[in-house]
Parts: sequence; C-alpha cells; structure tokens
Amino acid sequence: MGTELLDALAGVTAADMVVTGGRIVDVHKKEVRDGGIAVKAGRIIRVGDVASLVGPGTEVLDARGRYLTPGLIESHAHSYHANFNLTEYAKLCLSRGTTAVAESFYGQGQIRGKEAVRFFYEELRRTPITLLFVVPVLAYLQNLELGLDATPGTVTGDDLLEMLDWEGCVGLEEPPYIPVAERDPVIVRLIGRALSQGKVVMGHAAGLTEEELDAYAAFGITGDHEQLNAEEAVQRVERGMMVSTRETPIARNQRDVQRALTELGADPAMFMFCSDVPDAVTYATVGHIDEYIRIAVEGGIDPLDAVAMGSYNTARYYRVDHMVGSLAPGRQADILMVGDLERFDVQTVIAKGTVVVSDGERKHRFQRPVYPAFLQGTVGLKRAVAPEDLAVKAPEGRTEVTVRAIGAESLLSDERRFAMPVEADGTVAADVGRDILKVAMWDRYGRWAEPAVAFMQGFQLKRGAIATSYNPFYNNVMALGTNDADMALAANTVNELGGAFVAVVDGEVLGSVALPLLGLLSDGDSDEVVPRLQRLYTQVAEELGAAIEWPFHNFAFTAVVGELPILKMCDRGLFDVAKREHLSTIVEEG
Repeated sequence: MGTELLDALAGVTAADMVVTGGRIVDVHKKEVRDGGIAVKAGRIIRVGDVASLVGPGTEVLDARGRYLTPGLIESHAHSYHANFNLTEYAKLCLSRGTTAVAESFYGQGQIRGKEAVRFFYEELRRTPITLLFVVPVLAYLQNLELGLDATPGTVTGDDLLEMLDWEGCVGLEEPPYIPVAERDPVIVRLIGRALSQGKVVMGHAAGLTEEELDAYAAFGITGDHEQLNAEEAVQRVERGMMVSTRETPIARNQRDVQRALTELGADPAMFMFCSDVPDAVTYATVGHIDEYIRIAVEGGIDPLDAVAMGSYNTARYYRVDHMVGSLAPGRQADILMVGDLERFDVQTVIAKGTVVVSDGERKHRFQRPVYPAFLQGTVGLKRAVAPEDLAVKAPEGRTEVTVRAIGAESLLSDERRFAMPVEADGTVAADVGRDILKVAMWDRYGRWAEPAVAFMQGFQLKRGAIATSYNPFYNNVMALGTNDADMALAANTVNELGGAFVAVVDGEVLGSVALPLLGLLSDGDSDEVVPRLQRLYTQVAEELGAAIEWPFHNFAFTAVVGELPILKMCDRGLFDVAKREHLSTIVEEG
C-alpha cells in the first residue's frame, strides 16, 4: 500500500470516486445515517461528509437517497455445484450484490488435482469479486474416511499444506468429524498448521451428538453450516461456533435455523449466510445472499442484523474484517445501493472501487479465459452402455425378491425395502407405478465397464431417464430411469458430450446441457446457458413427470457424499454411510 489514501485525505490529490446522497448502513453501530463515501485506489477513505474530496477527475455517483450497504459475502459455497466456469459464476454473484466468496474449488480438484484448483483460483481472482480461498480438504478426503477409494489424480496431503500458503488463503473448508475423531494424520497436521497461522476451520458437523460437538470444537473447528434447525444451531453457538445458515434448492434450512435468533435468544453476531450448493438458475432468477437477507427479515430478524449477517459477520469469522465487510475507512470499496432494506433490492454494485452494476444494468465486461485441454475430455466410459448392462438379476428360481431402494426426497436418504416380482427372463425391472426406479453409476475414468445398479424412490418419473456427470464426490456418470434403453441412451449421451445433464424419453434425447469443463462446468455465457437449464428442468418435470425440484442436483446427492447419511449410491453399488458397509441391491434371505 502506498500513500495515495493519505494524500487524498490531506488534499494533495482528489478521491477517485465519491458516492453522495446516500443512507449509510453502519454494521458496527447498527444504525443508518445520511452521508456519502469517498474511494481512493479501490479503498474507502471517508464515510460521511465527502464534498471536500471531490476533484476534477473524481467520478461522482448520486445515491439518490438509497441505502448504502457493504458488499455481501458468501460464507460457504462450492462453485462447481453451479455448473459454470468461474468467470460466469462471478458474474452471477456480483449481479446479486455478492462481492466476496469463500471458495475452495474442491470439486474441480477431485477431477484434475492441484492444477485444476490453481487454474480456477486464478480465473476467479481475475474478476472483480474477492476470493477468500479455503483449502479444499474434501478434494483430498472424498470418501476415504468411509473406506472408499479416492478418484485418480486428485490432490494430495502435501498439496493441501502447500495451498495454506497461497495468497488470500483464510483457512480450511469443512474437514468432517470422522477423520478428526479418528486422528487422520493428514487432517490433524493440516488443522494444526492452519490454526498456528491464525486461520480458521469451517466445519461439517452433520448429525453430531453434543459430546461429538465438544470434541470437534475442542480441536479447533469454529463454524458449521450443517445444522438443520434452531436447536442444533444453539448447540453450536453454546460451543463458540459460528453458524452459517444454509439455503439452497436441495436443503432449505434457513427458516428453521434462524428461529434460534427469533425464538431461542441466540446472538445475531454468531450467524452468517451460505448457499453451500449454489444453483445458477436460483442465483439468476431469485437471488443469492440478498435473498437470504429477505428471508431473514421476513422471519422477524432486524434488517440491520440481517445485513451484518450477510457481510460483516462473515468477514469477522474469516478474520478479514479489516479488509471487507463494512463501510469504513481502509476497507475495500465493496458498496451496494439498495432501494429498501427489507426487500433488499440491490440496484447498483461497486466492487473493489469499480461499478460493475448500475441501476440493474451490468457495466463490467467479463472475459472468460481460454480453457486448457487438461480440463476437457475428462469423462470417458470404458465402452458404450447397452441396455442389458442394467439388468438386475434375481437368484435362480425366484419369482419374487425384496430389494433395497434409496429414498431420495431429502439429503438424508433412507433405506426402503420393497417386494418386487421377477420377470420371465429372471431380472427385476423398475416399477413406475410405485415410483421404484432404476439407478446406475458408471466409472467415468474408464477403469471398468460394469455399472453399479440399484433402485430409488422419490423422483416419480413416469417416462424416460435422466443422466449426469455431476455427483459429489465421485462425479461419475449416473442415470435414473423408468427403463433400461432410455437409461443407456442418457448415459451414452453424457459420455459423448464430455459431461452433461441429459434427459431422454422414448429413445430420443429430449434435452441436454453440456458440461465440458471437467464434466462439471459449462464453458459458456450464463446469459445463454441459464435459460437452457431452466428449459431442461421444465422438460424433466413436464415430459418425464419428475416431482422433485432441481432434479439433477437432488439426484447428485443420492451418491455417497462424505458423512451425509443414510443409504447412498457408490461406484460399487449401495452403501450404508452410518455402518460404512456395502449392501446388496437384492436383500439376501435369512
């Protein structure tokens, strides 16, 4: 930092930008007062009376009586769930007033290792958004703590230690409970190193008992986003852990969690917001942190507390509140103009002292990079899928069997059992009338051809099949359908596109959205791809009959995802997460 800020305040030079006529939202005093903001070299130098800092070259913006709030901060999200390259991801975030994100790029790292993490780290840092980099623990762990193999080419423990020293690193993303409790040497060393550097560890405390929470917090985990209700949130607050309330199409938890503030007396200073599993269509059509502020206010939280939860609290958690999170001298000039605090209608967005959105119109030109070959062509099935590959063979001589099925209506997918007839050819077919559909997973790396095949209930498909190459932590090719032929076509189409969301009905591809970057991300413009995603979601609902919203994202989380219970799908078949054991599709007699 040079002396230009001091020079401007001393009258030697003028401010680069001045915002006048605003109503300043002070997250420190929790008050609103009239005034303006002066900016020099991308940083705020004065809040209040700024008239004396205007010079011939100063850009003057009239707030016209609107509220001036800090830029919003995402406390915990994994960008690859939005299925966009990071330039377009930043565009979607900034359009909603999100000017900083905590991000690890773990999904990208699972497929192509440290090089992929670094590429997308650099891509995001070239946009106006601020990256709060967190080390991608899950890229290393995947499902190792459950005894399942990691993907080839993923990051190593040494890579994680190196990333702690990358510029802008603020801590670790969510090492879950099991590797902490079982003293995984890489995780123990990594957490110790992070804490010794004054960095923080965001947790993943899904389903923990209070005794387990004690151990988790004692080891240095200071935040969590996996609480499902107010009571669980209070348990974390009582242990000095900050709560990141999650709101996403596959886990709408915020309204239940925020009752901890409105009904159970928890301090708003201990709460922040996250999407965890961001969805591009939601960002584009509903909102991001701005929507979470609206939900908070609707639930009875004071608008000033809600704004702080969306900005300052997150900055304080990540120990960067000297840099972002409030409108005060020395902070980065991340400023929003909002017409109404309760509606939180973001109209103008300033990021790092540059206007990126003005009265709802995008001003910044986002330039996507050329994506290198190593990020493409990562989906390669060993051979084309044939319908007969999906046969579930019953024991010889049986006319009826009991099958296990994944209950797919929520993240906590349960085990269900159904009596199923055996067909004349000795196989067990899907039962569309009872919503017992077939599910299959293929190894995307081409190491073996045979799919894992099981059953699932909850999607209520009446026709056809869907398939995807996005399903944490495997990101294998995965299909769900009413019949084997459509499932095979859907899987083959995903493979041919190098990764995609695909819907098939009656032997024809109904719709698709290609995900050529790592089989996870679109390389296109969000203004063009978001409408295609919306159309595909509508087709799956209207033409195939799916009753679950955001079908591809909800389907993705029926695969084994760390410690999320109960019955999930892996590349070898059904897996009971709690028991850490493989289960057969057909229940054995006796």
